[in-house]
Amino acid sequence: MLRTKRDFSISPLSACVLAAIILWPLFAGHGFAARSTLAGQGADADALIHAGHWKRARAILEPQVKAHPQEPRGCYLLAEVKMSFKDFDGALPLAQHAVDLDGRNSEFHLKLGQILGEMAARASFFSAGSLAIKFRKEVEIAIALDSRNMDALDSMMLFKYQAPGIMGGNKDEARALAEKITLLNASEGYLARAELAELEKNPAQMEAFYLKAVQANPKNYGAHTALAKFYCQSAHAKYDQATKHAQYALQLDPQQIEAYWILARIFALQQRWSDLEQALANSEKNVPDDLRPYYEAAQGLLEIGKEFPRAEGYAKKYLSQEPEGEEPDVADAHRLLGLVFEKEGRKTEARSEIQTALRLRHNFKAAKDDLKRLGN
Repeated sequence: MLRTKRDFSISPLSACVLAAIILWPLFAGHGFAARSTLAGQGADADALIHAGHWKRARAILEPQVKAHPQEPRGCYLLAEVKMSFKDFDGALPLAQHAVDLDGRNSEFHLKLGQILGEMAARASFFSAGSLAIKFRKEVEIAIALDSRNMDALDSMMLFKYQAPGIMGGNKDEARALAEKITLLNASEGYLARAELAELEKNPAQMEAFYLKAVQANPKNYGAHTALAKFYCQSAHAKYDQATKHAQYALQLDPQQIEAYWILARIFALQQRWSDLEQALANSEKNVPDDLRPYYEAAQGLLEIGKEFPRAEGYAKKYLSQEPEGEEPDVADAHRLLGLVFEKEGRKTEARSEIQTALRLRHNFKAAKDDLKRLGN
């Protein structure tokens, strides 16, 4: 997923939305591979979360937490799940409860900080500041409790790089944190340095660091998908290399969705119809509860202005079941379908879909702009 970034250069207080750097929802940011194991259902949920199977994890964790509300790790994991579905109001008390039950756990403090950060990114101008301060405090505690917590180091790195000095930003300190991650885990460290290169708008360095991440650990699924996503962007497209790394990631783990949707996007952009249909069929066979490849295929066709009826079918297919966590949500999908309708000249239907997207997400700026263009 392409990482979305927010600009903190507008004003010092606008940096309070810095927490948006924690989760990078489109072409998703990497989470580090090291996770604690649990016994029984907790271990299953932990593994499912690591693989991006949020709905399956939710089905395990909701009854578990209801039956054992004083078990801190269950609360923490369910908070993580709710956060993936953007249910921050539901996630916050669970994360806080986990910290209250076990205040010495670095992961729990980081998750609480990330949730506070996401809330800061969506808060009003006046309340965002206090939430951002709480975010930073929790991440600092997480690092103090475990100086090897690479997710916490990565979160602080992004904060340090993007926040202004008055909020504690310091680009040199950000680069030092990236170097520390590299010393802990070379492959993940190169991915972190690629993040900084992206913020610096330096695609040459991004490519170099992604290649180093793959070379440092050829079995790092996230390194291969990160490089594949880089190569399927139009600004520096190398579709053969993108396909190669996505297919290698599939060999490493055919139960994760990311490589499938990268391939779907590539094949749609290249109008490789038989390969596209095969990729979609394979993804639905192996990961039937995540239809992200259909969304990406529709998006790709919209971008190249081809096969709008096919794109319409893919968008509708994506809407046929609940989206997975950390994937485009229902509002995104209705907007996508509306844009396809617009290209087909079906403006009444396009307006209806965009209006639905706005009802689902009232602050959806892109949809508001679409509606102005289409006419109310």
